[in-house]
Amino acid sequence: MMVLRAILGGIVRIIAIVAIFAVAGPLAFAALILLIVLGVGTPFLELLLEFANPGNVSTLVSVAVWVLTFGAMLAAFPPSVMTGAIFALAAVCAGLSAVRTAWCAVAVAIAAIILIGTVYVPDESSAVLLPNLQGAEQMLRAFAGLNLLALLPTTFCWWLARPLHRARSAA
Repeated sequence: MMVLRAILGGIVRIIAIVAIFAVAGPLAFAALILLIVLGVGTPFLELLLEFANPGNVSTLVSVAVWVLTFGAMLAAFPPSVMTGAIFALAAVCAGLSAVRTAWCAVAVAIAAIILIGTVYVPDESSAVLLPNLQGAEQMLRAFAGLNLLALLPTTFCWWLARPLHRARSAA
């Protein structure tokens, strides 16, 4: 009975960790992208407002921000779920719950998405978002850049899931 309880508790913890990474990961990634874009784009927007009608530009900027946010969340969802699953299995089953483990899990997830993008090219009418990279140099640059961007969201998800991967089962 105790073994079954420990197994079920581990499965619930794995599902909860994956859920945290699946929800918080894309939200944190989209927030980071928006901070970067707004930080770089604000001076350009102020210059644009000097020469254009502020009413028309503000509507365009508002729509662009929503599209950017939704696109970033949509693009970050598959790697976030993969990262959550890899980290949850490592943390719950193997006891590897350090933040370095989460960073390694996100590196594996990003590498998997990049490799899937090189093998599978979706149709033009498909809603699947995969990178279309040719050559090892492009893949290496995308891998390094995406891992650098993913460090803060991954750390945030690891911190949110900390009570779950630190819990010990009585088995």
